[in-house]
Amino acid sequence: MGQEEIFIKEIKKYKTLTIIFAIISVILAILLIYFSLNIRQVVIEKKASIDQQVELQAELDSILREYEIIKSEYGELNEQLSEKDSAIVRQAKEIERLIHAQADYRKIKKKLELLQNQGKEYVYLLDSLYTVNKNLTLENKEVKEKNIKLSQEKEELVKEKEVLSEKVSTATKLKAYNISFKGIALRLSGKKESETEKAKRIDQFQVSFTLSENELIPAGELNLYCRISLPDGRVLALGSGDAYTFTNNEKLLQYTIKSTIQYENKAKKITMVWDLRKGDKAVPGTYTAQLFTDTDYIGEAILVLK
Repeated sequence: MGQEEIFIKEIKKYKTLTIIFAIISVILAILLIYFSLNIRQVVIEKKASIDQQVELQAELDSILREYEIIKSEYGELNEQLSEKDSAIVRQAKEIERLIHAQADYRKIKKKLELLQNQGKEYVYLLDSLYTVNKNLTLENKEVKEKNIKLSQEKEELVKEKEVLSEKVSTATKLKAYNISFKGIALRLSGKKESETEKAKRIDQFQVSFTLSENELIPAGELNLYCRISLPDGRVLALGSGDAYTFTNNEKLLQYTIKSTIQYENKAKKITMVWDLRKGDKAVPGTYTAQLFTDTDYIGEAILVLK
């Protein structure tokens, strides 16, 4: 083979390699452009996805903020809708999970719309509860005011009744006035009396008084009792048995003198006498004479002996 043929062959080989290199360069350029476009598209899509994620999160946060503001405005009423509240909270957590997982945009959007509708329904229910509670509060206030008024009227009636009862009770009581409690010394076989304050001269005690007039008490037989207490507190009496007692205000009391009179609703002067028995002697000190009927205490007087 001549030198010229070898040269021609080398030239052909060079041309072939040049063509191959050119083809490879074109292919590489095309691949580079393709991958550049793909990477750009991925970046664009990634940015769009991030933007969507931020948008969706912002929308979710906005809905939840409004929801929390509404809850704070209605206070304790939220407790009555705890089940509804729990459902809304669960839905919000599910949407947040889908956002972080970069789930389908339209799916998340749909769930956000559903959450917003649930929030509106919650507000409507809260408004209804507020209205009902407000009406109940007004009704309760009216009922309470009526009850207070009725209670006040009842108290006034009770007071009026008590006052009336007290007046009637007072009006139907007898009283003793001008009460005189004396120690008497007897002379000339008991025919002559003289008042004395000396204990050793006392022969009898006399209690005199005027029984009040009262037309509200039925006329007829009336028992009067006199209790004379000695300085040591003992009560003078004929005996200690029940025959010498009477009942007043549910208490059994001993009496010294008992007198039964015919009461005719008019003022009446009464004298009740206690004779010292043979061998008895009065002692110095303060004596008390208390007066009673079967139902009332009507007065008292004291006597001081020397």
